[in-house]
Amino acid sequence: MITNLLVAMLCLVWGTTWVVIKMGLEDSPPFLSAGLRFVIALVVLGAIVLAKKKPHPRGRLMWWRVLFPGIFMYFIPYAAVYYASQHIPAALNAVLFATFPFFVAVLAHFYLPGERLNVVKWLGLFGGFLGIVVIFHDGLSVPDPRVMPSMIIALLSPLAAAVASVWLKKYLTKVDSFSATFWQMAVGVVFLLPMGFALESLSDFRWTVNSIGAAVFLAVFGSVFTFVTYLHLLKTVEATRLSLIAFVTPVVAVILGWIVLGESLGIETILGGVLVLLGVYCVLVWSPRRPQKKGVAD
Repeated sequence: MITNLLVAMLCLVWGTTWVVIKMGLEDSPPFLSAGLRFVIALVVLGAIVLAKKKPHPRGRLMWWRVLFPGIFMYFIPYAAVYYASQHIPAALNAVLFATFPFFVAVLAHFYLPGERLNVVKWLGLFGGFLGIVVIFHDGLSVPDPRVMPSMIIALLSPLAAAVASVWLKKYLTKVDSFSATFWQMAVGVVFLLPMGFALESLSDFRWTVNSIGAAVFLAVFGSVFTFVTYLHLLKTVEATRLSLIAFVTPVVAVILGWIVLGESLGIETILGGVLVLLGVYCVLVWSPRRPQKKGVAD
């Protein structure tokens, strides 16, 4: 019950971040905005780790296993998405990231015992992805061939995130989620923030309610809560099943965009949402699964 509640909260919060990011970028450049988001998140996480005296990794091997996925979870995905968003439609970007569950499923099939692919999983994955395509079909016009490299770069985001997810599931089910997330996020900031200063001007960042409010919300809820919870859930939930969040969050974002921003909500969006939910249902309910070994409590 608690696991399902946490997954639902992840879907809601990550779905909300799409709208908040859009609002925040009205007054701030993308890379510096993302960097500020994670700097604030690090301050919050660091305070929690210190206050609760969370254990840090021990030994070179464990430090390597903790730090390595930081590049793939926090630097490459955000750098790729923000860069690609300057050259391709947002809808296309969203659909490209929705390939995340496919990458996780394939990697998990080969590297995670007990997460073998089967017909039901494939049907659920394709059904969910088809729903995303239906939802965003208006923005999927064939782009200029010259921006094809940007599409390839955009695909680096779900691929990198999938590598990180499978790595976390394979090696870090017995580490403290707060401590591991702190150090991984720090690795991402080390790469992401210098990129922001190199490619953007600090003068382009306007200190408004939109930019600061978005950064704080995305840091506390969209980063600290979500990534700590995601790593915690990976200890007991299959990586493939948890990756289905990538199908649900766009649906949440579209609904919130309709409510908050007054964006249109047509019959195609409703049909796509139904397909997404059916696909997720197939993988979660109809697909047989092996019991997951429980990791240590945080």
